[in-house]
Amino acid sequence: MRWGDFLRSFLALFLISAFLSCESKEKQAEKHFRQGFSYQNQGDLDQALEEYEKAVQLNPGLTKAYTNAGAIHLQRENYDRAIQKFQKVIERSQWDTKAHYNLGYAYLKKGEVEKAQKEVEFLKSLRSELGDALERKIEER
Repeated sequence: MRWGDFLRSFLALFLISAFLSCESKEKQAEKHFRQGFSYQNQGDLDQALEEYEKAVQLNPGLTKAYTNAGAIHLQRENYDRAIQKFQKVIERSQWDTKAHYNLGYAYLKKGEVEKAQKEVEFLKSLRSELGDALERKIEER
């Protein structure tokens, strides 16, 4: 066996071994999401936020991590952070009606009723019942 053939074989085996021993970033992100969800259900919101952040660092397309982090910020009345998270969901999935509802609700809680109303209009343009639900929240205010 020539040195070049040996080196190629060694490199191929090394790469295959490295590939098999490492989980994909998507799988790692999903694990962090599940751990965050578990922490959230246990009431450990700080740990949940840390896990959700790790998840989106590994997979920025994991919108459910942004959604859950936004819900925590909304619960904590940290409306600006909640708005940021829901906007991230919409950047990646502009037709996500739940994200638009949550964004509108965060705007409403922050006192930005006009922005909340724009979300109502968008939701109604999609014929989503969430538009009516958000509109009722605005009217109750």
